Amino acid sequence: MNRKDFLFKTGMATFGLALAPNFMSCVSQRMLFPPMTLSGGDLKNVRGNISRYTNKGGTVGIFEIKDGFVIVDSQFPDSIQPVLDGISSKNKPVLYLANTHHHGDHTSGNISFKNLTKNVVAHTSVPELQRKAAEEKKNLDQQLYANILFENEYKFDLGNEKVTGIRLGAGHTFGDAVYYFEKDNVVHMGDLMFINMIPVYRTKDGANSYGWIKALDRAIAKFDDDTLFIFGHADKPENTVGTKENLREMKQFLEAANDFVKGKMLAGLSTEEILKTNQFIPGFAHRTSPERFSDFLNGIREALRHLNL
Repeated sequence: MNRKDFLFKTGMATFGLALAPNFMSCVSQRMLFPPMTLSGGDLKNVRGNISRYTNKGGTVGIFEIKDGFVIVDSQFPDSIQPVLDGISSKNKPVLYLANTHHHGDHTSGNISFKNLTKNVVAHTSVPELQRKAAEEKKNLDQQLYANILFENEYKFDLGNEKVTGIRLGAGHTFGDAVYYFEKDNVVHMGDLMFINMIPVYRTKDGANSYGWIKALDRAIAKFDDDTLFIFGHADKPENTVGTKENLREMKQFLEAANDFVKGKMLAGLSTEEILKTNQFIPGFAHRTSPERFSDFLNGIREALRHLNL
């Protein structure tokens, strides 16, 4: 080989090595699927192949991969139907339906998935809580219960995709779980997160402001600053996705609520007396839900009594 040929081949090899990282990057990039067009509700991409859907009830998470879909929460049969129609148009199966907790605005639509998937995932306490709620509402025949139950963690069988159900602790209900989509770095928080409103707080379902704060602390510690979070409820659809800062604000709100109610209890004031002068927790005027504020205050009061605080 003469010097000219040697220099040419060496240069081409170096050029090829320089291109290799970019080429490998292109190869390793995930396939992104075009979003569904839905006949109702509000569908927006969160990141990568994850979208959030709002209509009536809790926010739905939609994750699409080559082999099918993972859906988080199901709202109601009528409000989830546009999503089912969109899935049908893609000719892909529902690989998993996952529930963040048992409340009807997150599980009533489960029945619509009866013939679409055999895999319904939730925390171990969810089916029984869902059944008891259905007994009260006399709609037992309209339920589909989770059949894949986990106590602390569940890893979905999705090949190279990494999706995990995680128990951060009870706060909103006895059965709260979040779902982490690792490659897109997105977490569906369910109703551990309410934005710009008073959260639903039912102590009989397991709501406990102190446990709730601990669950949020674990989420803040576990996930990184680039993580995006899907929230169970927000004042507007565009606010159903956020960051750790929103988790911190929710935690601060619950801490302030505990301190506020504790102070009023020590002063001997009833919930009715508090409501005469306060329509929101001081410092959190943006969190106003008048129809829920009384129950929320009573729930905090009950948590404080239980803890003898």
